[in-house]
Amino acid sequence: MKLLVCLLVTTIALQAQPPVLLQEDFSSNSDGLWWTGKGDTYSLAVERGKYVMTTQLKDKGRYITISPYIDPKKDFSMEATFVQKSGSQNNGFGLMWGDNANGKYHDFTIATTGYFRVMSPETRTGLNDWIATNTIKPVGQVNLLKIEQRKSRLYFYINSQQVLDVEALPLYGSRLGFITHTDMVLEIDNFVLRHDLKINLPPNLTTGLVKENLGPMVNSPYDDLGPIITADGRTIYFGRENAPDNIGGKNDGEDIYITTSTDGITWSKARNLGPPINNAETNNMAAVSADNNMLMFCRYDGFQIRRRTKDGWSEPEYLNVRFKNEVKTMEANLSADGKAIIFTAKLSQNIYYNAADDVKEKDIYVTLQDEKGKWGAPINLGKQINTAGDELSPFLAADGRTLYFATNGRPGYGGYDIFMSKRVATSWTEWTEPVNLGPEINSHSFDAYYTLSAAADYAIMVSDRNSIGASDLVRIKLPEAIKPDPVVLVMGRTLNAKTKEPLSADILFEDLTTRKEVGEAISDPKTGSYRITLTKGKNYGIRAEAKGYLSINENFELAAVVEYKELNKDLLLVPIVVGESVLLNNVFFQQGRPTLKSESFPELDRLVQIMQDNPTVKIELGGHTDNVGNKEALRILSENRVKAVKDYLVLKGVNKDRIAGKGYGGDIPVVPNTTEANRQRNRRVEFKIVKK
Repeated sequence: MKLLVCLLVTTIALQAQPPVLLQEDFSSNSDGLWWTGKGDTYSLAVERGKYVMTTQLKDKGRYITISPYIDPKKDFSMEATFVQKSGSQNNGFGLMWGDNANGKYHDFTIATTGYFRVMSPETRTGLNDWIATNTIKPVGQVNLLKIEQRKSRLYFYINSQQVLDVEALPLYGSRLGFITHTDMVLEIDNFVLRHDLKINLPPNLTTGLVKENLGPMVNSPYDDLGPIITADGRTIYFGRENAPDNIGGKNDGEDIYITTSTDGITWSKARNLGPPINNAETNNMAAVSADNNMLMFCRYDGFQIRRRTKDGWSEPEYLNVRFKNEVKTMEANLSADGKAIIFTAKLSQNIYYNAADDVKEKDIYVTLQDEKGKWGAPINLGKQINTAGDELSPFLAADGRTLYFATNGRPGYGGYDIFMSKRVATSWTEWTEPVNLGPEINSHSFDAYYTLSAAADYAIMVSDRNSIGASDLVRIKLPEAIKPDPVVLVMGRTLNAKTKEPLSADILFEDLTTRKEVGEAISDPKTGSYRITLTKGKNYGIRAEAKGYLSINENFELAAVVEYKELNKDLLLVPIVVGESVLLNNVFFQQGRPTLKSESFPELDRLVQIMQDNPTVKIELGGHTDNVGNKEALRILSENRVKAVKDYLVLKGVNKDRIAGKGYGGDIPVVPNTTEANRQRNRRVEFKIVKK
């Protein structure tokens, strides 16, 4: 049974001890905190209220660790009781701490023959030698070992008697636990870790969050990890390690699998994506585009993408992002608008850069795509995000503002915890203070690989607690306190306006106020389906274009949106055929006047682009009004508005001989003028192709 105490207000403990962070009596191991299992020469088990370590080789012991966060600048203590039941008595067992991924650690061990030792990579007086003591009890009796760091010194106790003190030793890593150096049966109990830890939690964080396993249709007896959910929440890509169904069999480090759902609850049987996505090597997928039509993959020094085709997936293309990553691992995420890649790497620009080969700490960076499609140099996200520890698995939510990431460099519940931070305005180097997502998402162990759909109603992540296999995919219903800002998910298909057959189109969306492109997507070449996410509080113009078709433009007014919303909109592209008329959706005039509003310029610039892309095409502009007012005055107004549009096109370089125009007033309504909404539809400008 565990007692976890997270004190956000400093308290005064008895005897000036730090507060209890973790207390364990091994009455159960239901959350899987302590590793159990067997090998050829060892076994580790929780049984009869003890943690039992059994080792069989005289020259090779075993250690077991957990990974709580320890601030090396603060006091801490750890203690446990040990009973050696049998085995060799002259090579020690006890506590270990400061362990890192490279195997550097310290240990405090005793031999039941009456000796103790503090072993460390550091070379100081009193370390690494066996020292005789009469405080140790023999085989079969209980020995209490305690390590206490107090005011930059370490004190070592055996059965409540101090036997040594030294200057505090460096913490190479956060892992701590128990160790044996020889063959024995060892029972461990009454583990207590004390540390004054202040975890920065979100305000108003609710409790009662539950990790729901996605079930045996998705998870396997093997490691299932690295989930990536699509914007619509209906597809999850993930990795599976060393499974027989991998392309290279059990020796294949990782293959990418896929599962789909219609409701986000029941998932299809996960299947291997197969070639060309997977091969017999380790396959590391980083992200899926918001439209679900492009996959991005990590290489240790860059990125590859594959695009969806009618027959599957394209050959990989390298993105022109270059950097010298000093470690062989990295993780990445693609922003919803496709304009930013968030990734982890060890670069010389790391905030706390350490050139030593055994220092693997990564920072989070971003590379941004410019208007010409070129990717810029990596930008470090800064000290507010990056620590002297290791950051990994960054995920930028669909709002383009809320970042989730894992780190072992901040106070938390385990070795790596998941945190949330938000961009300040449009900066990539200014962020809010990261908040820990709390003890129901984070655990005493490793927590990372957190992903959200556009709806952000559930998070998908990896857990090894109560799992089907080694690690499983789980989902958690999110409270408002840790959700990103709401967005709008626009979905539909791009279709031939005449035949209604699907076609592949490029889709661009822009902010109508700033006239800047804010994202892009491609539609599925086979089905025509597309998805884009748009942030709230703005009005957007969306343009779909395909070769041999006139581009189509739609506008979405989202300034008043305050919660997540889904919109369905098919985009009908008109083939370039003489006689076809196309509505200019986003052309606006001042009330009752022929003066163009600036919001019209992006739409007219797109018409200029159509004319430039199709240099033999000639058009006729048609101006239309409703029927409210003097008929002749309405005709003149419509003619003047046509002239204003033509003048703009000519100013932008279109030959005036390619543009005819006529004002029709209210003579050709598209709907009856019976309501204000209908009258608004009848007030329009169209163009008709008169020569192809």
